[in-house]
Amino acid sequence: MKSILIKNKLQFFTFIILGTLPLFIDSYYLDNISYFMCWTFISLGLAVIWGMGGILSFGQTAFFGLAGYGFSVISINFLGVAGVSLWSVILALILTGVFGLIVGYFLFYGGIYDVFIGIVTLAITLVLETFMQQTAGPEYAIGPARLNGFNGMQGMPTIGFKDIPFGLVEGVTQYYFILILALIVLVFLYKFKHSKIGLVFLASKEDRERVSSLGHNVQRVQLIAFVIASILAGISGILYTNWGGYITPDSMGLVSAALPVVYVAASGKKDFFSVFIGCIFFVWLSQTLAINGKQFAIIVMGLILVISTRFFPDGIILMMINKLTEKIKWLRS
Repeated sequence: MKSILIKNKLQFFTFIILGTLPLFIDSYYLDNISYFMCWTFISLGLAVIWGMGGILSFGQTAFFGLAGYGFSVISINFLGVAGVSLWSVILALILTGVFGLIVGYFLFYGGIYDVFIGIVTLAITLVLETFMQQTAGPEYAIGPARLNGFNGMQGMPTIGFKDIPFGLVEGVTQYYFILILALIVLVFLYKFKHSKIGLVFLASKEDRERVSSLGHNVQRVQLIAFVIASILAGISGILYTNWGGYITPDSMGLVSAALPVVYVAASGKKDFFSVFIGCIFFVWLSQTLAINGKQFAIIVMGLILVISTRFFPDGIILMMINKLTEKIKWLRS
């Protein structure tokens, strides 16, 4: 009980520190941290289905890209319509959730489990990436919104209200918007984890046949968790698109699909807060390494994944948080 209270205080002070960062750093570094936090939602979604349910999906970037492209297409087509940059976000997330519902239905009600889920979801991601790469011609357009193939899409409006001071989700406003949204998502996920559905989902990780024999609809619970994960990936996709003002097929590529797995595994897939903090750190590390070459960053991140799974199966960040918690507990005793 004391350890839980200490962890809660650590989480509280972490968000206090993150909340005060704009007072001490300039806009360049703040913008970079906003980018790092954009990826926390797709990682949290993976932590839901993999950490809780043991379902390893390589298809989260498919939902990431679908939401980003959906937001772009809708907002560009209705550019100038009141509030388009807000309700286009909602429509894009609904589209992503429906796609996740369809994919999840065929996966779980079709009896596909274990490593085959990873194969199928990776195939979906690569198919979408390959298709979007072939859309460079002028015929590949939805209304005035051209898909632009390798070059990706741009020209979508910034989320928010441009006529209101600090109404646009950019700069400091963007930073606080993502931070507050992350806090809301974390609270929701912890409540989901301790709900009846969450407990059934946790139990299905150990023995889904036994849980099913107790009268629980395991497929439905897995489908609900999968849809939640897809929507969270979609949130990352929209925030990423809003942050950079563009979306490209590379965001759904093999490397992009593998990196969230590294972030979650190295952070500690069983704890959402660890995944949130770890994702920010590992995205920063990946981007820092990529300065010397993208392939160098990929190699190092691959080594981190191997080291984590071999020596730190519960995650490096989670292990550090647990040790810090025990140290504080010992000092206070």
